[in-house]
Amino acid sequence: MPGSALPHDIQQVSREFLDRLTGTDTVVPAGSAAAMSGAMAASIAVSICDEGLERTRSPRVAADLRDIRRKAMSMKRDLLALIDRDATASLAIAGMRPPEPDEPDARRIRALLFAAEVPLRTAQTCAVLMALTLSALTRVGLKCVAPAGTAAALAYSGAIGGVLAARSQLAAIPEGSGTGAGAARKRAEICLREAEALRTQVIDRVRQHLP
Repeated sequence: MPGSALPHDIQQVSREFLDRLTGTDTVVPAGSAAAMSGAMAASIAVSICDEGLERTRSPRVAADLRDIRRKAMSMKRDLLALIDRDATASLAIAGMRPPEPDEPDARRIRALLFAAEVPLRTAQTCAVLMALTLSALTRVGLKCVAPAGTAAALAYSGAIGGVLAARSQLAAIPEGSGTGAGAARKRAEICLREAEALRTQVIDRVRQHLP
Protein backbone atom coordinates (compact mmCIF):
# COMPACT_ATOMS: atom_id res chain seq x y z
CA MET A 1 0.00 0.00 0.00
CA PRO A 2 2.95 2.47 0.25
CA GLY A 3 2.58 5.33 -2.21
CA SER A 4 -1.13 4.73 -2.73
CA ALA A 5 -3.29 7.78 -3.30
CA LEU A 6 -6.67 8.65 -1.89
CA PRO A 7 -9.30 6.62 -3.80
CA HIS A 8 -10.55 8.43 -6.89
CA ASP A 9 -14.19 8.43 -5.82
CA ILE A 10 -13.33 10.10 -2.51
CA GLN A 11 -11.04 12.61 -4.25
CA GLN A 12 -13.77 13.61 -6.71
CA VAL A 13 -16.55 13.86 -4.15
CA SER A 14 -14.29 15.75 -1.74
CA ARG A 15 -13.41 18.38 -4.35
CA GLU A 16 -17.02 18.84 -5.38
CA PHE A 17 -18.12 19.00 -1.77
CA LEU A 18 -15.52 21.60 -0.79
CA ASP A 19 -16.46 23.67 -3.85
CA ARG A 20 -20.06 23.67 -2.62
CA LEU A 21 -18.95 24.70 0.85
CA THR A 22 -17.14 27.75 -0.51
CA GLY A 23 -20.08 28.83 -2.67
CA THR A 24 -21.78 31.98 -1.47
CA ASP A 25 -25.28 31.02 -2.57
CA THR A 26 -25.38 27.45 -1.30
CA VAL A 27 -25.92 26.11 2.20
CA VAL A 28 -24.57 22.59 2.51
CA PRO A 29 -26.76 20.57 4.89
CA ALA A 30 -25.03 19.35 8.04
CA GLY A 31 -26.14 15.81 7.26
CA SER A 32 -24.20 15.88 3.99
CA ALA A 33 -21.08 17.00 5.82
CA ALA A 34 -21.56 14.17 8.31
CA ALA A 35 -21.88 11.62 5.49
CA MET A 36 -18.74 13.00 3.83
CA SER A 37 -16.83 12.56 7.07
CA GLY A 38 -18.09 9.00 7.38
CA ALA A 39 -17.20 8.15 3.78
CA MET A 40 -13.63 9.31 4.36
CA ALA A 41 -13.48 7.20 7.53
CA ALA A 42 -14.69 4.14 5.63
CA SER A 43 -12.09 4.70 2.92
CA ILE A 44 -9.32 4.82 5.54
CA ALA A 45 -10.69 1.67 7.17
CA VAL A 46 -10.46 -0.15 3.82
CA SER A 47 -6.84 0.97 3.45
CA ILE A 48 -6.02 -0.26 6.97
CA CYS A 49 -7.42 -3.67 6.09
CA ASP A 50 -5.45 -3.77 2.84
CA GLU A 51 -2.20 -3.05 4.68
CA GLY A 52 -3.00 -5.61 7.34
CA LEU A 53 -3.73 -8.24 4.69
CA GLU A 54 -0.34 -7.62 3.10
CA ARG A 55 1.48 -8.13 6.40
CA THR A 56 -0.40 -10.86 8.27
CA ARG A 57 0.57 -14.50 8.19
CA SER A 58 -2.46 -15.61 10.19
CA PRO A 59 -5.33 -17.12 8.16
CA ARG A 60 -7.77 -16.18 10.90
CA VAL A 61 -6.65 -12.53 11.01
CA ALA A 62 -6.75 -12.38 7.21
CA ALA A 63 -10.32 -13.69 7.18
CA ASP A 64 -11.35 -11.13 9.81
CA LEU A 65 -9.73 -8.28 7.88
CA ARG A 66 -11.41 -9.33 4.62
CA ASP A 67 -14.78 -9.30 6.39
CA ILE A 68 -14.10 -5.85 7.92
CA ARG A 69 -12.97 -4.56 4.52
CA ARG A 70 -16.12 -5.82 2.82
CA LYS A 71 -18.34 -4.12 5.39
CA ALA A 72 -16.36 -0.87 5.23
CA MET A 73 -16.64 -0.80 1.43
CA SER A 74 -20.40 -1.27 1.66
CA MET A 75 -20.65 1.54 4.20
CA LYS A 76 -18.57 3.83 2.03
CA ARG A 77 -20.95 3.33 -0.89
CA ASP A 78 -23.95 4.00 1.36
CA LEU A 79 -22.41 7.14 2.85
CA LEU A 80 -21.44 8.56 -0.55
CA ALA A 81 -25.06 8.13 -1.64
CA LEU A 82 -26.30 9.76 1.57
CA ILE A 83 -24.34 12.96 0.82
CA ASP A 84 -26.60 13.87 -2.10
CA ARG A 85 -29.70 12.30 -0.55
CA ASP A 86 -29.42 14.57 2.47
CA ALA A 87 -28.94 17.67 0.34
CA THR A 88 -31.97 16.76 -1.79
CA ALA A 89 -34.18 16.18 1.27
CA SER A 90 -33.14 19.48 2.86
CA LEU A 91 -33.69 21.44 -0.34
CA ALA A 92 -37.18 19.94 -0.66
CA ILE A 93 -38.11 21.38 2.73
CA ALA A 94 -36.52 24.73 1.95
CA GLY A 95 -38.70 24.99 -1.15
CA MET A 96 -41.96 24.52 0.75
CA ARG A 97 -44.12 27.39 1.91
CA PRO A 98 -43.74 28.37 5.57
CA PRO A 99 -46.19 26.53 7.82
CA GLU A 100 -49.23 28.36 9.07
CA PRO A 101 -49.51 28.81 12.85
CA ASP A 102 -51.53 26.01 14.49
CA GLU A 103 -52.14 24.41 11.11
CA PRO A 104 -50.51 20.97 10.79
CA ASP A 105 -49.11 20.39 7.30
CA ALA A 106 -49.05 16.64 6.66
CA ARG A 107 -46.91 17.00 3.53
CA ARG A 108 -44.33 19.10 5.33
CA ILE A 109 -44.22 16.71 8.29
CA ARG A 110 -43.58 13.77 5.97
CA ALA A 111 -40.77 15.71 4.31
CA LEU A 112 -39.28 16.58 7.70
CA LEU A 113 -39.40 12.94 8.77
CA PHE A 114 -37.58 11.88 5.61
CA ALA A 115 -35.05 14.70 6.01
CA ALA A 116 -34.40 13.45 9.57
CA GLU A 117 -34.21 9.79 8.57
CA VAL A 118 -31.37 10.40 6.08
CA PRO A 119 -28.84 11.87 8.56
CA LEU A 120 -30.02 9.41 11.19
CA ARG A 121 -28.98 6.60 8.85
CA THR A 122 -25.66 8.38 8.42
CA ALA A 123 -25.19 8.55 12.19
CA GLN A 124 -26.03 4.89 12.70
CA THR A 125 -23.71 3.82 9.88
CA CYS A 126 -20.88 5.91 11.31
CA ALA A 127 -21.35 4.38 14.77
CA VAL A 128 -21.03 0.89 13.29
CA LEU A 129 -18.00 2.09 11.34
CA MET A 130 -16.34 3.18 14.60
CA ALA A 131 -16.75 -0.34 15.93
CA LEU A 132 -15.32 -1.79 12.70
CA THR A 133 -12.30 0.50 12.90
CA LEU A 134 -11.69 -0.57 16.49
CA SER A 135 -11.89 -4.19 15.40
CA ALA A 136 -9.40 -3.56 12.58
CA LEU A 137 -6.98 -1.82 14.94
CA THR A 138 -7.08 -4.85 17.25
CA ARG A 139 -5.85 -6.99 14.35
CA VAL A 140 -3.24 -4.74 12.74
CA GLY A 141 -1.61 -3.18 15.81
CA LEU A 142 0.83 -0.33 16.22
CA LYS A 143 1.67 0.39 12.60
CA CYS A 144 -1.86 1.52 11.81
CA VAL A 145 -2.67 3.37 15.01
CA ALA A 146 -2.57 6.80 13.32
CA PRO A 147 -4.91 5.99 10.40
CA ALA A 148 -7.18 3.94 12.65
CA GLY A 149 -7.45 6.76 15.18
CA THR A 150 -8.12 9.23 12.37
CA ALA A 151 -10.77 7.01 10.82
CA ALA A 152 -12.50 6.60 14.17
CA ALA A 153 -12.43 10.35 14.78
CA LEU A 154 -13.95 11.02 11.36
CA ALA A 155 -16.63 8.39 11.95
CA TYR A 156 -17.40 9.92 15.33
CA SER A 157 -17.81 13.33 13.68
CA GLY A 158 -20.16 11.74 11.18
CA ALA A 159 -22.21 10.14 13.92
CA ILE A 160 -22.52 13.34 15.95
CA GLY A 161 -23.20 15.47 12.88
CA GLY A 162 -25.86 13.03 11.70
CA VAL A 163 -27.61 13.05 15.07
CA LEU A 164 -27.56 16.84 15.23
CA ALA A 165 -28.90 17.14 11.69
CA ALA A 166 -31.67 14.64 12.40
CA ARG A 167 -32.68 16.33 15.65
CA SER A 168 -32.81 19.74 13.98
CA GLN A 169 -35.32 18.42 11.44
CA LEU A 170 -37.33 16.60 14.10
CA ALA A 171 -37.50 19.79 16.18
CA ALA A 172 -39.80 21.28 13.54
CA ILE A 173 -42.37 18.50 14.05
CA PRO A 174 -44.89 19.21 16.84
CA GLU A 175 -44.72 16.95 19.87
CA GLY A 176 -47.49 14.37 19.99
CA SER A 177 -48.19 14.57 16.27
CA GLY A 178 -48.28 10.78 16.06
CA THR A 179 -46.02 10.73 13.02
CA GLY A 180 -43.13 8.64 14.30
CA ALA A 181 -40.99 11.61 15.30
CA GLY A 182 -40.82 10.36 18.90
CA ALA A 183 -39.38 7.03 17.81
CA ALA A 184 -36.83 8.79 15.60
CA ARG A 185 -35.75 10.98 18.53
CA LYS A 186 -35.18 7.85 20.63
CA ARG A 187 -33.11 6.27 17.86
CA ALA A 188 -31.01 9.43 17.66
CA GLU A 189 -30.40 9.36 21.41
CA ILE A 190 -29.39 5.69 21.33
CA CYS A 191 -27.00 6.34 18.45
CA LEU A 192 -25.47 9.27 20.34
CA ARG A 193 -24.85 7.11 23.43
CA GLU A 194 -23.33 4.32 21.32
CA ALA A 195 -21.00 6.74 19.54
CA GLU A 196 -19.88 8.25 22.84
CA ALA A 197 -19.15 4.80 24.31
CA LEU A 198 -17.21 3.73 21.21
CA ARG A 199 -15.24 6.96 21.26
CA THR A 200 -14.04 6.15 24.77
CA GLN A 201 -13.04 2.63 23.69
CA VAL A 202 -11.15 3.93 20.65
CA ILE A 203 -9.27 6.53 22.69
CA ASP A 204 -8.27 3.89 25.25
CA ARG A 205 -7.09 1.48 22.54
CA VAL A 206 -5.14 4.15 20.66
CA ARG A 207 -3.36 5.19 23.86
CA GLN A 208 -2.36 1.57 24.46
CA HIS A 209 -0.68 1.45 21.03
CA LEU A 210 0.99 4.88 21.14
CA PRO A 211 4.81 4.56 21.15
